[in-house]
Parts: sequence; C-alpha cells; structure tokens
Amino acid sequence: MQAKSARFRKNAIPASVEYYLGYLKLRYALDRRNFQSSINLLSWCRDNMREPRMLHYVVGVEDFMLFQTNRFMQRLKEKFFSSMLEENKRRSAIAGRRKRNYVPEIQVIYSIESKKIPSDFQNPDSALIDYLHIHLLIIVDIGYRRFGPDEINIALNKALSKIPGLESLHVDPTNGVTFWNGLRKMPIGFLKLRNDRSTIRVGSMRDKKWHDLKIEFDDAVCRASYLCKLDQKDNLPIEFNRGNSFGHTRPKSLNETKRNETLNETA
Repeated sequence: MQAKSARFRKNAIPASVEYYLGYLKLRYALDRRNFQSSINLLSWCRDNMREPRMLHYVVGVEDFMLFQTNRFMQRLKEKFFSSMLEENKRRSAIAGRRKRNYVPEIQVIYSIESKKIPSDFQNPDSALIDYLHIHLLIIVDIGYRRFGPDEINIALNKALSKIPGLESLHVDPTNGVTFWNGLRKMPIGFLKLRNDRSTIRVGSMRDKKWHDLKIEFDDAVCRASYLCKLDQKDNLPIEFNRGNSFGHTRPKSLNETKRNETLNETA
C-alpha cells in the first residue's frame, strides 16, 4: 500500500522516474525533500572536504525506547572522535610510525526502516519478524589520504556499537579487526559493501568499501536515493513516525544551499 499511495503524495518522486535533477536514482518512490537534502549535503561534502569518502552502514535497532534520534548524530560524532583518538594512540605506539593526533570530520545521513525477515537467519523458512534497523551514509574527510578504509571502518563500528538502543558488536582483542554479535562473525562489522553486480549505477567502481565523492559523486547520489525511499516505513514504532525517521547533519554553510531548495523541489 505504501508504494501505491506514494504516487499521490505531493512530495513524492514516483518510482517510474529514472532521473531527478539530472541524477540517476534507484527504482523506488522517494521523498522529494529528503532526496534533495541528501544531494545538498553530499554536494557540500564534495566541495568543502579535502578527500571525502562515503561509507554505508546498516545497524539493527534492538531497543527503540533507548534509541534517541534527537541527539543521535551528535553522540555518533562524539563516539567516533573517541574511537579515532584510541586508534591514533595505538598507531603511534607502533615503532617507526609518525605520531598522529588528527581526527577526520564526518557528516551523516540516516533512515530508520522496518521490514520482515526470517526469525532464524540460518533458516529462510522460519517465521517472519519485524526487523527495525537504521541505514547510515557516513561521509569522512580522510584528508590527503591520511586514513585507510579499514581503520575508519573499525572506528565507526566501535562508535555505532556505543549508541544506546542500537545493536552492539565486539572487537576481537587478538587482531582489533574482526567483529561479531554473539551469533556470527562479522569481519567488516556493520559496513555494507558496494554491489558490483548492480545494474543501476553510474561509472565503474573504484573501491567496494566506500565512494570517492570527488570522482564518484553521481553514483553516490544514486546510492543515497535508497535512504529516501518511501517503503519500509509502514511498520515503524510511533516514536519514529513523527518526521524523525530520516535525518542528516547540517554543516553551517549548508544553510546557503538550502535557499535554493524550494526552487529545486518544483523542478
């Protein structure tokens, strides 16, 4: 019903529309305002960050009463800052490596969704349950290639695992890389790799772990359209049905971009 009714929503981009403002989108009905906001933020990151990289994460919401959206992005930034300081300290202790105190800037887009999944992931025929989860696009300024995808991913997984109400992973103390959630090992944690088999994409893939926004901007926008889709919102708890199931960080200078948003929404 959601996909059908979305065609009549004033702020919806129909699934049949292939391009929006010249950007390829996925084949979903989208919230126009959310997609426009995503394009604005990604544009800001491309134009203002030195080396912006976009990573995609999917995390289960285990306790929606504990998970607070009003301070979520600020808490994530704080936890990421702490995790990067730990990583810098560990790295600096290795003989021969230069001391590093720099912590990269991050910007965030998120969407909270719910879908039916098998209650036993090893048995596809098991009873279906509601899977409440959050998709995140996290843009990191790696600053002249100071950071690689693995150390950024470790810090982000640690940060996400410290957010109350979200699924929590644990770091394997033997190597600092492997994650698990009590049921299965997750070598890359919550990170969702890019799909090289996708038939809807722009250009070639440079790295499965992240997008380079300076080079792969159009495909990054296409991926971001997934977080703006209108389905998988019907079964959300009422706490997330008050306009807070989608959000993003707001860099100060992004407000200048927002002045043009009304005109773009009518395009």
